[in-house]
Amino acid sequence: MRIATKALITGTLLALSGGAVQAVEPKDAIEYRQAVFEVFKWNMGPLGAMAQGEMPFDREQAALHAEQLNRVADMPWQGFVEGSDMGDTEALAEVWTDREGFESKASDFEQAAATLAELVQSEAPEGDIRRQIGAVGQSCKACHDHYRED
Repeated sequence: MRIATKALITGTLLALSGGAVQAVEPKDAIEYRQAVFEVFKWNMGPLGAMAQGEMPFDREQAALHAEQLNRVADMPWQGFVEGSDMGDTEALAEVWTDREGFESKASDFEQAAATLAELVQSEAPEGDIRRQIGAVGQSCKACHDHYRED
């Protein structure tokens, strides 16, 4: 009897927790993805400034920001759930109507961020790192051009 009770309780908890994961409020999804985009911005700011010569190139700082960016590169896309196209968002309807294109742009960004992190860790020449920072920025712009209000 105790085993059956434990199994019932465990099953109920699993069912409830699974339901909680599925039942994301659109407002929460919007806030989540916007927060992750702020992390992108926090890390791209110094990287972009280094790439454009607005601040001295610092490999240690570049590595820190590149790694942090790479670590979160796949995170915001989880927040583009059904119903999160309404509310306080700059996302265009094309995020949902052109999902394949949107996911392709997200993948391009993830790859660009991963390449940047690898370059910095591999002791690549500064010029290569600067160019890859530009590629990461271009991948951001490509998505914004098609899927975000300005």
